[in-house]
Amino acid sequence: METLKFLNITMNYPPAHFGGDARFVEYLSNELVGAGHEVHVFHNPSVFELLRKEKIANLEETTQAGVHRHVHRAKMPTLDALLALNFGNTNSSRHQLEQLLDEVRPDVVHWHNTKGFFAKPLPVKSSVALYTAHDYFAVCPRSALLRPGYRICRKPFLCQMCLLRWRKPSQLWRAGSRRTLRFPEGTAIISPSTFLAGVLERDGIKVHHILRSFVPDTRELVGERNPGKSLLYFGLLEKQKGVLTLLEAFDRSRKDHDFDLWIVGEGSLKDRIRSKVDELKLSDRVKVPGFTPLERIAPILRESAAVVVPSENYENAPLAVLEAFSSGVPVIGSDIGGLPEILGPESGSRVFPPGDVNQLAEIMRDLWNQRGNLMELGRLARTTYERDFHPSVHLKKYMRIVSQGTS
Repeated sequence: METLKFLNITMNYPPAHFGGDARFVEYLSNELVGAGHEVHVFHNPSVFELLRKEKIANLEETTQAGVHRHVHRAKMPTLDALLALNFGNTNSSRHQLEQLLDEVRPDVVHWHNTKGFFAKPLPVKSSVALYTAHDYFAVCPRSALLRPGYRICRKPFLCQMCLLRWRKPSQLWRAGSRRTLRFPEGTAIISPSTFLAGVLERDGIKVHHILRSFVPDTRELVGERNPGKSLLYFGLLEKQKGVLTLLEAFDRSRKDHDFDLWIVGEGSLKDRIRSKVDELKLSDRVKVPGFTPLERIAPILRESAAVVVPSENYENAPLAVLEAFSSGVPVIGSDIGGLPEILGPESGSRVFPPGDVNQLAEIMRDLWNQRGNLMELGRLARTTYERDFHPSVHLKKYMRIVSQGTS
């Protein structure tokens, strides 16, 4: 096998990260190293540190698990991030990238989520240039196709005004008719879902490949399945994620089942959710521990009857679903965005209309009444993972994309 040099460019990268896109870059980098390739990651922790109001220690340029990490540091991080959002990139980020490209000379440059760092991918002197759309940033300044009031944006209009109402920095490079991101010639666009690909193509962005995301096999971490009396949500605690709908559905159905509920994660709704739990007198059955590392979620996941993904925005391909499947846990998810593509009936999962409290409550009751089938539902979830979302499956397809670019 030919050894290739890869450069992944991403704004967030563990431990300085918020969501699944950064974890996916880490997973991909580790898998490529495991396959014998040389992997470099260029990332910018400044935006994460600014938003979290804390400095992440030990982020020097290091090699971890065989991955060479290169950290972008600006003299004035706040100004640097604002300039990147407003004009697409900054002199310092361009200069550091050019130096890194000259030093590493990668065979493959793979762009991921880089807003606040490189809002627009740059042309690179590389055999292969890839871009994975982890969200809707290529067509939406807010990345999530959500208008103020958390209304889904179905027809882009007055995007700069939308940013202003969200109290977010403007993106002047999108002004006028330039709302849609324009990619350097020769860049292959990858989408993890057919739904997201359709949104991008509606706005004139040609998607070259549909490539499902993956997560590492968690069977060793989680252990043998032992479904018990818990339902689990883990992810961002924000309105569009449907967490309040989940809590209301649990309250509405609690007399008809003995499930407990774990709501794990960080976000602007955490305190509100905790207050609501107390108000509903559910503190003996609903736990809201805040941010919890995956290794500490593992025992909860192992004993969960199902993972609930009640999103009310256009999800792409949330890693929480794949991590549940990897652990042999079925999913209850909303029928929106890219979720239905993952949650087919062969996965042992159930879907409900987004925001439908009654339907979600009914699924909880039904799952309790049929809890004797939980092992079989888990087997279906695990089979789906091994077939569609295992690292070996992804890497084989990914390298085929790379080889097409180098041929």
